[in-house]
Amino acid sequence: MIFWLLASSSCGFVWLYGDAEGKKAAGLFVVAVLFTWIAQSFDTQWRQTHWPLLTVDTGYLIAAYAFALRSDRFWPLWIAAFQLLTVTSHLATMVAPDFVPTMYSAIATFWVVPLLLSMVSGVYLDHRALTRLVKNNDPVLLHDPPA
Repeated sequence: MIFWLLASSSCGFVWLYGDAEGKKAAGLFVVAVLFTWIAQSFDTQWRQTHWPLLTVDTGYLIAAYAFALRSDRFWPLWIAAFQLLTVTSHLATMVAPDFVPTMYSAIATFWVVPLLLSMVSGVYLDHRALTRLVKNNDPVLLHDPPA
């Protein structure tokens, strides 16, 4: 319940205040959440490496990394970094198969919180900077510069 509240409010903020970059990031996240929801229906025990979820998380990592490489903003790199930590938590279960299932579940899902916070803070800082520049009538950022 808390996740859904955090995810929906974060994506809503990013969609309302973000530019095209923010909307793309929110869209990628929503698609990843939908695929995660499907993948979690395959196995809910967390007693071994959760292969369907690892597949979804790796796909989102690749998408987030490609998005970060094409972006001219800094915050998509943080999204890719936090997603890399999520994938690493899955890989750790292969190296240490005697893990505690509740720890695996907690660690694999923990990194979505800083991921969402970095997306929101990045969009907020971008929006604040753009608002300040437009208030100063920066002709580069204005569609119709003053005469």
